Amino acid sequence: MGYDRISLLPDSLLTQILLHLPTKDSVKTSLLSTRWRNLWLDVPGLDLHSNDFRYSSSAIKTFTDKFLELNRESRLLKFKIKYDECNVYLFGISEWFVTAINRGAQVLDVDTLRCPFYKDFMPLDVYKSKTLVSLKLVNVGLLKPEFVVSLPCLKIMHLEDIQYSDDDGSLIVEKLVSGCPVLEDLTLCRSFDDKLPVALRVMSQTLKRFCVKSGPGIESDAPGLKCIDFPDDDRVVGKNLSFLLMVDIDTKFNLHEFLNGVSGVRRSMIISQRTIKELYRCLNMEPISKFHNLSRLEVSFSSDLLLQVLPNFLEISPNLKYLTLCLVFSTKIERENLELSNAPRCLLSTLECVEIKEMIAGEETGMARVRIAKTTAMKLAKQKKKIWMEVVRYFLEDSVVLKNLILCLTDSDITKKLVTFTKRFGRCQTIFR
Repeated sequence: MGYDRISLLPDSLLTQILLHLPTKDSVKTSLLSTRWRNLWLDVPGLDLHSNDFRYSSSAIKTFTDKFLELNRESRLLKFKIKYDECNVYLFGISEWFVTAINRGAQVLDVDTLRCPFYKDFMPLDVYKSKTLVSLKLVNVGLLKPEFVVSLPCLKIMHLEDIQYSDDDGSLIVEKLVSGCPVLEDLTLCRSFDDKLPVALRVMSQTLKRFCVKSGPGIESDAPGLKCIDFPDDDRVVGKNLSFLLMVDIDTKFNLHEFLNGVSGVRRSMIISQRTIKELYRCLNMEPISKFHNLSRLEVSFSSDLLLQVLPNFLEISPNLKYLTLCLVFSTKIERENLELSNAPRCLLSTLECVEIKEMIAGEETGMARVRIAKTTAMKLAKQKKKIWMEVVRYFLEDSVVLKNLILCLTDSDITKKLVTFTKRFGRCQTIFR
């Protein structure tokens, strides 16, 4: 049992294992034994954090320069650094990125940790790497390239809070994306002073996943897109989305046009609580295209909207097979005696599994905790129990082909009440978690 098999592995394999560790942990392995003393020096990459060099503002520079010098002839597969301009000696830091690119880096990850008064601009070499597969830039600057961008191997790109040297930063982004012929995964997190237009255009024939974290707006034209994640954007326009497999939406922007554009989504959709509120308004104003191909849906409902919206929402998903309901307790008093009676098409023919999860307000939903009177609290708790019970009854008694009802609820009284409900499909199993 005390036999050291790991140390018997060849150096080439051990250094690949250490490549997946932060450099500070890789260095610590030198204390294990003589076998490991200098092994970390042969690791083909660096993963640095300025907080690990607090004893001296120039220590990170000294360490990095020495490491690169000792490995001058070897390939550098990864260069990852997080640094704070307050405790990093910045002179010459961009030269590290040039060195990493020239030595065949596949991963380049640069994060300045804070939003400084000025951004450190990346060297132009970043636009012409023949080996980069993943590029992540946070809180840095991008210069305008006066040449054709060529990143033939780049598949993953993450740009967050970027400052652009040109007044029209959209040209830099468009040139960068167009120079990536195999780009598959793109994440954009825009700041509101990034000099980009209201609707930034993103066009790619190979893009499969697109995530927009924030910003004034995005116009996407990517016919191969499989997954869209728009958690917080004011305006999103999607084109050529016929092959879309997954959509994740958490936003307050006008949903009608966007939802009609992604109505062909073929697999799954995740919709947040605040998006449901906007969707409820949309459903009341004008019809939304049905999601005929949608098979999986995860949606968060607040208790004040749940019984009003759920049947209508299921109606636009006629072929749904798997449904996850995240129930969020609301302090709003809902009108009494509201029952679910309408059975949409999916309950009668396709819905096989429903999972009902109770979310905790103030944590998962980000809602502020509210102090309420004891009598009001008791009334709200009674109302919540009634609503949760009605939803459980609805699926048990109205679902024709339901096989599994999975309940993750905190109220034990609800589980006891289940015996009073009649299962429309006798082989339906109720699972408690």
